[in-house]
Amino acid sequence: MKKLKTIVSSLLIVVTINGLNAQNPNGGDDKFDINSIVYIEEELDYDLGFNTSDYLPEDFDPYNHYMDLNAISFVEDIYVYIDSEKTLPRDFDVYANPTDFRNVSYIDPMDDMQLEFETAEYLPADFNPYSRNLSINYNSLY
Repeated sequence: MKKLKTIVSSLLIVVTINGLNAQNPNGGDDKFDINSIVYIEEELDYDLGFNTSDYLPEDFDPYNHYMDLNAISFVEDIYVYIDSEKTLPRDFDVYANPTDFRNVSYIDPMDDMQLEFETAEYLPADFNPYSRNLSINYNSLY
């Protein structure tokens, strides 16, 4: 029995050591050199159907910058001073929570809007603004 324990223990030690060596990322001496990759570069000649030298200046260099970016004038930041003492109430506090919601102005969705023209002249006869299905006969619009 003692001999079996010794064999099993030594086998477990060998397996553990091999497992630890397998997890070592620097364990291999094979170093990959990215410069060893050979790329196939294909030169493509584009035929535009016309000679570009007829349309470009004689001393044209596409890699030369013809415009000085420092010559562009940019709009400076404009500082606007608002005198809050004149425009806001004396007891105004920006960080205070509103105390009375009746003072809040809002648009009532139930208010009727009065338009200065008759909308029925511009809408189809069977127009329903509350319908989700909208079918428009484009021939009747023209």
